[in-house]
Amino acid sequence: MFESLLSVENLEDEISNKDINLSPILKSIKELEKAAIKIKDQIKEIEASKGWRTWKEDQMKVRDVNDRLMMAERAFTDRDGLFGMTWYKHLIYGPTKHNDYGSQSFPGIDDAVEVAKNLQTAESWHRVQHEVWRVSRVIKHA
Repeated sequence: MFESLLSVENLEDEISNKDINLSPILKSIKELEKAAIKIKDQIKEIEASKGWRTWKEDQMKVRDVNDRLMMAERAFTDRDGLFGMTWYKHLIYGPTKHNDYGSQSFPGIDDAVEVAKNLQTAESWHRVQHEVWRVSRVIKHA
């Protein structure tokens, strides 16, 4: 979560004088952080009750937590994928067009910012806002 907030702060620096609203992504990250804290508390509760009597009950709790974590990870994907690299479906971490070797936080936003900085058109900056909304949506659904 902390890394995501740092990425958004870096993004704020890059687009400081543009008409891009980052509040949807910040709000989504905060909501996700609250949900992550709840899951972390449930995991601690399960770990604290390691008695053999509660094994069956805990087994269902573990399954529930694992299923929710798996679904959260799946929620970070989008069937349309990254713009120009549709085979990459994960909108939170992945390669960018200008760095396909490593993984970047919010690769679609990063690519859109690079294009907008080069083109300096209103349409290219609207694309950045569109990518912010896409990422916000997948985080919110996680």
